[in-house]
Amino acid sequence: MLNHLKYKLPDGYEEQRFIRKLADQYAIKKEPAIAEHFTIYDTFDWRLFNKSLVLYGSGNKLFLRKLAKSEIMQSIEISPLPVFIWEFPDSELKNQLAPIIKMRALLELVDVHSRSIPYRILNPDEKTVARLAYEEIRPSRNKDEPALAAYLWLKPVKGYPKYLRNLAKQIEEAGLTVSEKDDIYFKALEVVDKKPGSYSAKVNIQLDPAMRSDEATKIILRFLLQVMRINEANIEKELDTEFLHDFRVAIRRTRSALSQIKYVFPTETTDRFKKNFAFVGKLSNELRDLDVYLLNEDTYKAMLPPVLQDDIDPLFDYLRKKRSTALHSVIRGLKTKKYAKILKDWEVFLNEPHQDSKLAVNAELPIIDLARKRIYKKYQGVVKTGNQILENAEDKMLHVLRIECKKLRYLMEFFSSLFLPKKINILIEQLKILQDNLGDFNDLCIQGEYLLNITKELPATHQQAKKTLVAIGSLIGTLDQERQRNKDAFAKIFTDFASAANKKLFQELFASQTQGDVT
Repeated sequence: MLNHLKYKLPDGYEEQRFIRKLADQYAIKKEPAIAEHFTIYDTFDWRLFNKSLVLYGSGNKLFLRKLAKSEIMQSIEISPLPVFIWEFPDSELKNQLAPIIKMRALLELVDVHSRSIPYRILNPDEKTVARLAYEEIRPSRNKDEPALAAYLWLKPVKGYPKYLRNLAKQIEEAGLTVSEKDDIYFKALEVVDKKPGSYSAKVNIQLDPAMRSDEATKIILRFLLQVMRINEANIEKELDTEFLHDFRVAIRRTRSALSQIKYVFPTETTDRFKKNFAFVGKLSNELRDLDVYLLNEDTYKAMLPPVLQDDIDPLFDYLRKKRSTALHSVIRGLKTKKYAKILKDWEVFLNEPHQDSKLAVNAELPIIDLARKRIYKKYQGVVKTGNQILENAEDKMLHVLRIECKKLRYLMEFFSSLFLPKKINILIEQLKILQDNLGDFNDLCIQGEYLLNITKELPATHQQAKKTLVAIGSLIGTLDQERQRNKDAFAKIFTDFASAANKKLFQELFASQTQGDVT
């Protein structure tokens, strides 16, 4: 059976004239108008849009479809609408959304209102052989507001394909064409001044290979400042924890750029801002740590025997109270004169013209040369450290390697636009696998130690609750086992990253073409 066909009507098109023309050949029965209200949802960073998905609700139902497609992929009856994926009931919709939206909150983007007039097309036996519907979509219920779009829908009835084909032919002869790629989603968001995909914390910057290194670095740093500003304004709103996460990552990337893109600014300037952003980063350390523990609450409980899972609840109740205090501390910190001055001075520096300095010896170099040199040197350092660990896998060295990998990753992302995407993305993906192993190992080390120390802070009533302490002890033991598994997996993961094929690709992209003297 054919799918529903959607025809977009041009402005000023009178659908009634077309209906009257059809009435010369068919009996047509007009049915009562149907009014519906839809709300479109996505995360702040457009995770659904980036997967070409549209999530919208109407009444007590939630629907998921593809962009530019009318067919519903998944739907569920639910009320009220959940904000986080873990609040959804078990369903196919939850399974499809979970790996996409993860810990981000679903936000209301825009409301749209639809009014449609259905028509039944009857044959001489007065049987319904096809359905038509005229639909108008507006940004509000006010009929005086211009419609965002108007459509004529042709809907098949099983057993009457001939009528459907004839009607489709007549609609096309009237000058209408099937609307395949048009989606009201874009027009609705335009009304509320929202641009799909307008925010991403990922570094996506196009650099000119011949650009001065100091100017290219400032472009990168201005982008990171913008990410900081956007997320800083949302931390206090408490929508989800990722605003703080993106804010902190932008700070870490800024500090890394100042340290790793060497000698493009005067040393005094670089040192001052490195110190400033170290201070800014520390403002939210405790809050982020607590967010991580609380986001992993279900994961931690799943690691425990069923008999202990409820016994650990007092721990998370205590962490939630600590988080509330930590959040207020961060909000106060972001409102201080010191913080405001740091970011204001930084913004002024990034927007002032370049000033030649004998200490900024790489400032005038083409950015492609500096990028190649810095990335390849950092890669060599990562491989050297990793090989040392293979001989003696000390925990401290794994932590050192984790930091070095992070610096390499940031450099590769900063300058990815200068290299063939297919090739550099292969290396970035390989590096991510190694980073995940090292990052998980580091997190497990810290988490075990933190949980051990937190037992000393728990209120006396909790400290005396033997079941809670037993549950925490059991969790620490499980985390330690997981930590050892990560450590055991390191050798193979690192060997894969340091493979001959990757080495050849690193040399091809970053070693063989470097020209001139780069410090």
